Amino acid sequence: MSLDKAMKNLKFDSRMLEFNLRTGIVTKEEVKKHLEQLPDCGSNCEKLDLEEDHAAKDSNEHH
Repeated sequence: MSLDKAMKNLKFDSRMLEFNLRTGIVTKEEVKKHLEQLPDCGSNCEKLDLEEDHAAKDSNEHH
């Protein structure tokens, strides 16, 4: 794969976003439009309550 093609594939990659914004590879408006077009995957997530899990662990350790 050529470097140009690799950079295009990484244009919106979160690991490269700050660099791409700073160097003008992508604009804030392009990022906003890209994020708005992403599908909502919230139904694929499971909510975790870390405070509750931590409290349960602490109470088990003291017994």
